Amino acid sequence: MNELVTLVEESATRLFKDFSESDTYDSMEAGAFPTQLWNDFLADGWLRTTLAEEEDGAGLGLEGGYVLMRLAGYYAAPIPIMEPLLGLHLLSQVGLPITDELFIPVVIDNDSIMDNISITGVPWARDAAGLVIVFTSNGRTWINLMRPESYIVTASQNMAGEPRDDVQLIVNPLNGAERLENIITASQITSWLALGKSVMTAGALQRVLERTVEYATERSQFGRQIGKFQAVQQQLAVQAELTSASNCAVDAAIGHIGTTQEWELIVCAKITTAEAAGYAAKTAHAIHAAIGFTHEYPLQISTRRLWSWRDEYGNEQQWSTRLGEHTLKFNNDGLWPWLTTQTSE
Repeated sequence: MNELVTLVEESATRLFKDFSESDTYDSMEAGAFPTQLWNDFLADGWLRTTLAEEEDGAGLGLEGGYVLMRLAGYYAAPIPIMEPLLGLHLLSQVGLPITDELFIPVVIDNDSIMDNISITGVPWARDAAGLVIVFTSNGRTWINLMRPESYIVTASQNMAGEPRDDVQLIVNPLNGAERLENIITASQITSWLALGKSVMTAGALQRVLERTVEYATERSQFGRQIGKFQAVQQQLAVQAELTSASNCAVDAAIGHIGTTQEWELIVCAKITTAEAAGYAAKTAHAIHAAIGFTHEYPLQISTRRLWSWRDEYGNEQQWSTRLGEHTLKFNNDGLWPWLTTQTSE
């Protein structure tokens, strides 16, 4: 895993860091798709990170994809990263054609599939070449690659200015759908999306912590650095602790992809990173004071993503409820072994 992290970070950092303080964010928030950065992303082959080598991919699997997502979260890359990586991975799993296009995965939770389904908050739908729709109908899981002529998009965005569009399907997704039975379930795909957002959040948390520590070290008030005041040190210590816990949680989840503990550790990662996001953003802005909110200062680029991403694909309360319901299924003697048993998978 360490070798994989090093390989991806050394290569992808060169792509992302040049955009971390550019005007690409302004144009993206104004509604323009970052074509140049996307083309560079494609040219370097990053879209095919998760695909096998026989599919002209990098052969790094989901684990490599998640490492790339964390780096994109750290640099707040203003292009779609998580969704197209997972979208292409899903298409490869069912043998659908693989192309270097922007495909966005969407999981429909409603078991009643009908015409004119409305879906809110679809990332980058306005710019997508198609939506990879996954749904369950009559107890069976289906997947369908739907092109733009099959749906209507109403543009919207999250707090970070990223496209989060409303989509109305004008064609029933059952038409032309492929079975996913015994391959991947809709709930598993939902958890993969949640982990992707957790991983990106962990990257952003690290970036916010570094900026905050740097500012507290440089900024002086009442004749000394504000980072030497005990109250500030205590807040920074808690922020660092939560950031470290978030990175540990996502590392554990990534390391258990494909094991029996996959879902449980993904849930823990989503809860941990979402809770940390709220504290980290609050603390960072309290220490930075007014400058942190200004458009010119880059802190707000990361904190607005923390506030947005913590709720996407389920917030900490929703995932905590699911985890609680899961633990209630254990008998009286089953909960403690479940909490303490380590897997060697």
